[in-house]
Amino acid sequence: MEATTRAARRRPNRPAVRAYRQDLRARQADANTDRILAACAGLIKSVRQMANITLEDIARESGVTVRTVLRRFGSRDGAFEAAFSRISSEIKAMRLPTPPGDVDAALTSLIDQYEQMGDMNIRALEAEDQLPLLHHGLEFGRQQHREWLATMFTPLLAGLSARERARRLVTLYAATDIYVWKLLRRDLKLDRGATQDAIACMVRGVIAGAARSRTHSQRG
Repeated sequence: MEATTRAARRRPNRPAVRAYRQDLRARQADANTDRILAACAGLIKSVRQMANITLEDIARESGVTVRTVLRRFGSRDGAFEAAFSRISSEIKAMRLPTPPGDVDAALTSLIDQYEQMGDMNIRALEAEDQLPLLHHGLEFGRQQHREWLATMFTPLLAGLSARERARRLVTLYAATDIYVWKLLRRDLKLDRGATQDAIACMVRGVIAGAARSRTHSQRG
């Protein structure tokens, strides 16, 4: 009887061992996924030509095999799509909420975002035609920017007709586009303050034009 008890003590609890191993494998798989995503996002942010990033590059940077990348994401584009989603969330979080109608606060938040991710955004735009999934991500970003403009500037466009309001929002989009930041900041080499001042002048010009249009409409 005692020998039987000792044998039972030595006998492993196989279901518990199996569950432990499964949990360990799941945690390792999650860790691999995070490493691959971080590596892919890092490459996207740093390389000059995004379209030239290979599966081998992603695997090397994440410390796993190409087979592991494929097992987790199916393809290079699958890894790209997940990484772009992560980067989009980061970018959205950079543009801090500001009170609608506060032009200075809105532009400070916008320029903060451009200063952190603007160069990567420009590279993404240059690769848009080569990577269809990147095009979809950028289209989503454009839609978010339109929605942000509508939220931030609606109080300053009150009283305009729907057509005139839409026209002013399009002009505001042009004034705050990432390429304007690039022109001022990178090509003309203005400092951050001068860049924001120049964009603010354009934005305030659009708002002043809206005010004149509203006054003219009311008089008419």
